[in-house]
Amino acid sequence: MRVRRFVGDNVAETMGKVKRELGSEAVILQTREFKEGGFLGLFGRVKVEITAAIEENPVAAMKPPAPNYVYHVNDVKLPSTGPLSESKNSSGAIQDELLHMRLMLEKMNKHMEGLGEENSSWPPMLKRWADHLQNRGVNENLVKRLIRQVQQTLPEDDWGDDLQVYARIEANIRQICGQTGPIQPGIEKPRIVALIGPTGVGKTTTIGKLAAGFSIVDKRKVALITADTYRVAAVEQLKTFGEIIGVPVEVVMTPSGLREALDLHADKELIFIDTAGRSPNHELHMSELRAFLDKAKPDFTMLVMSATTQSSDQLQIYRRFEALTTHFIFTKLDETMSAGSIINLLGQTTLPTAYLTNGQNVPDDIDAATPNGLAHYVLGEEMPHA
Repeated sequence: MRVRRFVGDNVAETMGKVKRELGSEAVILQTREFKEGGFLGLFGRVKVEITAAIEENPVAAMKPPAPNYVYHVNDVKLPSTGPLSESKNSSGAIQDELLHMRLMLEKMNKHMEGLGEENSSWPPMLKRWADHLQNRGVNENLVKRLIRQVQQTLPEDDWGDDLQVYARIEANIRQICGQTGPIQPGIEKPRIVALIGPTGVGKTTTIGKLAAGFSIVDKRKVALITADTYRVAAVEQLKTFGEIIGVPVEVVMTPSGLREALDLHADKELIFIDTAGRSPNHELHMSELRAFLDKAKPDFTMLVMSATTQSSDQLQIYRRFEALTTHFIFTKLDETMSAGSIINLLGQTTLPTAYLTNGQNVPDDIDAATPNGLAHYVLGEEMPHA
């Protein structure tokens, strides 16, 4: 009998290695999860190890008849009550071994089906954390991942220690949200920053906060350009705001007009472009947006996403704007109790988050994104109660 050990990132991948190396007749002897890498039990990658065997020189007399056929990778069947072609004395041991393998295969099937009903069978001290994360808007798969990591890195006796559990979950959320990148002003030429996104997410207010922060607080030379000619009120709002903080505002109607406005302010350190809200489902709107961006050639194109938008819609919006986007800005974090939904999106992309906004006050209610700040919004202010 040839016995081999296989390691992969998940059960499906590892089982594929078993089948390719040993074939579909392989028998699974053992399966386990372990962590690889990391530091002090944190941040390691979960791996799956499967030990499998194949009989290289099977003896015909030893092969059970078809009704009693035993466990294969592709076809798992229980032995019937009929006798195996073995000695009577060893049949009990064989039955015990087969039962043991069946239980292991059932456990593996649960892994391959998304861990079955695991979320409803968490220990009470961890289930309240799972419920808390789901109430915050974190999707089921990520909840399972985060709680499972607590189980793997924290002794069971410490599961009731809120501070330790919080620290483990927060550390893993920080890892998922680890890509951040605020704006840096240009040196020899202006840094051009365009804000894009659907209607109603707060682009104009956000661009006002950014302009005020860089011009008043950081004393940078800033210009504003608005291409949002669909909403007269938004244009007037930005022009009035520009007068208050002493920042020039240009209104452009066409992509060529946008290029002229950019050339006019070539002496600035930062130029912010406010674009019209675009429906991601309206191809003409998206084509118009692409035409403006092609002329502007911005250094940063920031997709503004409202934290109040449900998770499935956030993902759809991201996919439509993905080809144009370099960074995220998440707004209205003060208006939802489900801000954890942002991790559902960040877990599916490597794009960095630049800023977080949490109110209407200009320029105060905006922060440069950090992994700690993102984790804070995902977990919320309070720990779950027992």
